[in-house]
Amino acid sequence: MKTTDISHEIASKADHEEATARHASFFIFSLGMLILTLSFLSSCNTTRGFGRDVQKVGSTIERQAVKVQSGR
Repeated sequence: MKTTDISHEIASKADHEEATARHASFFIFSLGMLILTLSFLSSCNTTRGFGRDVQKVGSTIERQAVKVQSGR
């Protein structure tokens, strides 16, 4: 076997390992995002529930702002 054949084979193997690592990373990232999205949606149950959650947060912030402005 020639030296150039060996170096080509090593480079090809490295490229394959890099591509495999990228695919694995993308898969893990995608799976994590899916789990995060599903847990977020299940905690709110519906879009209406999400709207209520956001409204509650907004109301709490507004009440705290009024307290700060009034000096309580």
